Amino acid sequence: SRQTSTAGSAVQPWQVAGSALLLAAAPEPALAGGMFDFGLTLPFVAITFLTMMAVLNALWYSPVTAEVDDRNKKLLKTLSEATDMLSKADEMQVVYTAQLREAREKASEAVKAYKEETSKSIETQITAAATARETKAAEVKAKLDADMAAKKKSSEAEIEKRKVAFV
Repeated sequence: SRQTSTAGSAVQPWQVAGSALLLAAAPEPALAGGMFDFGLTLPFVAITFLTMMAVLNALWYSPVTAEVDDRNKKLLKTLSEATDMLSKADEMQVVYTAQLREAREKASEAVKAYKEETSKSIETQITAAATARETKAAEVKAKLDADMAAKKKSSEAEIEKRKVAFV
C-alpha cells in the first residue's frame, strides 16, 4: 500500500521524460516586444479598427457617397438633356436644309423666268427698233427720191434752155 501511495504522489521517471519531451517540442514563448507578442493588443487593435470604420462610414463615407451619387444623377440628367437638345438640333437642321434647298430651287426658277422674260423683252424692243429704223429709212429714202425727182424736174427746163444756148 505504501507503494501505491508513493506511486500516486511520487513523480515517475517516464512522466519526467514525457514532460521534458513535451517541453522540448513546445515553441518558446515570445519575448516582450517580439514579432508575435499579442497579449491584449490584438483585440484592442481589432476593436479600434472596427470602431474607426464605423465612425468613418457614418461621418465621412456616407456623406461623400451621397454627394457623389447626387453628382452622378445631375451629370446623367445634364447628359440626357444635352442628348435631347442634340437630337432636336439635328431635326431642325434637317428641316432647315430642306427649306434652304426649296428656297434655292425657287430662286433659281425665278432667275430663269426673269432671264427669259428679259430676253423676250429685249428681242421685242430690238425688233421694234429695227422696224422703226427700216420705216424711217424708207421714209427718208422716199423723201430723198421725191426731192431728187423734183429737182430733176425743175432742172430739166434749165438744162434744155442751156442746151439750146450752148448748141
